[in-house]
Order: sequence, then structure tokens, then C-alpha cells
Amino acid sequence: MSWGSRLVNKFLSRGGVRAGMVGRDMIVYWENGRKMTIAGEMLSDGVVVYVASIVAWDDSDGELIGEAERRRITENVKTSFESQGTRVELC
Repeated sequence: MSWGSRLVNKFLSRGGVRAGMVGRDMIVYWENGRKMTIAGEMLSDGVVVYVASIVAWDDSDGELIGEAERRRITENVKTSFESQGTRVELC
């Protein structure tokens, strides 16, 4: 990874948090070494985040997240995409 790429990645990840699209219908969210796969949809002018799909970390042993954590993660995903210039619709 080049120096410029690392700088951009650090800027976008703001505090160990970042989100990105994988394909047209999946969002991957990273936070402090953990990863969560979230349902989403790529639009011509942004992304849709399906908030109901934010239920557990990928490395979870069946432990579900609570409503407060879901709201925090939703806000982090929204902020991450918006910092990249992407419009976000929550559904």
C-alpha cells in the first residue's frame, strides 16, 4: 500500500471505523478490529443501508447487539459513507 493510500485510508477510517460496499448489495463495516456484514444496496447516487440487518458481529458466538449499539453502528456507517461523498438512505 502506498503512502498516499495509507493516508486516505486513515482519514476515511476515522478512529478505527469504516464502511464500504462489497458488490451491489453488501456493506462491510469495520470497527476496532471487528467486522460486520450489513445488507445494503448501491444506488446511482448513493447507498441504502438496511438497518434491520445490523444484528451481530461476524465473529459473534450468537450474541446479538442491542438497540443502542445498532443506532451507534448505523450512525458510524452513515458518517463513513458521507465522509467519502456518498449519499446515504436508511431503510
